[in-house]
Amino acid sequence: MSILFAVTLAAVSTVQPSCSWDHPGVNPYTGKTAAAIDRYTDIPASVRGTLKRRLEEGQSDDQVTITRDGISGKNLYDPAIRDMHFGAASVCATVTRGKWSAKRQEPGAVYCVDQHCILVPKICGNVSRIKRLPAVAKAPAAPPPVAAKLGDKLGAKDLGLADADPREPEELSEEEAAKHDAQQRQAADNAAQRGRQPGGVQVLELNEDDTPDPLADGGAFPLPGTFHDDDGTLPIATPVPEADTWAMLLAGLALLGAVARRRPGAARRG
Repeated sequence: MSILFAVTLAAVSTVQPSCSWDHPGVNPYTGKTAAAIDRYTDIPASVRGTLKRRLEEGQSDDQVTITRDGISGKNLYDPAIRDMHFGAASVCATVTRGKWSAKRQEPGAVYCVDQHCILVPKICGNVSRIKRLPAVAKAPAAPPPVAAKLGDKLGAKDLGLADADPREPEELSEEEAAKHDAQQRQAADNAAQRGRQPGGVQVLELNEDDTPDPLADGGAFPLPGTFHDDDGTLPIATPVPEADTWAMLLAGLALLGAVARRRPGAARRG
């Protein structure tokens, strides 16, 4: 509190250096709001004029809630309340409210011009001064959690699965393309030396002698499950006559025999 303000208050009212605001509404301010603001002589006259007009018109900057430990509203405020006008002509330089319960709340209006702010609690109409704090930049909101990809690690074990990438593949530089081609050629050479293509399919090279001829040996194919002979050739299965063939053959032989027996007798009779 400035010396000029203290002298002014001493001349027009009773000033108490510290008091407890334990019972809001018990001793409300009965003086004029404009007179209380004029006693804040450390505030420039033009600012005091604007504050008085706005208080008379009820144009507050913020509606706040006063609690034991703070003053909350759309702006940030220092919890300390000072230079409170109450009663008929009493002023308390430092105001405490330590005996309030933690759940007690009192509404109030705040009027600010530049850095000068006036607090008027609804319950008692006391005129006090408070300090508005600079706004604190809010921390950026945390990004939403990213869905786990197939290739992410599960604990300390890599799943080893490829992630689907919706982006177009990046073009390789000339040096990277040449390196990639060299790696492909080397892989192809290694596969050829092992008798395998890069895809892992074994290549069987046959010469003319190894190629089976389906028309050779009367067109007979080797039976499944047969083995090579000592000379390396596959044995050819001999056709086995069916039962009907044997029956017809025997019947033909019997018929030929009967005819042969009848011919000598016919010759003798002649």
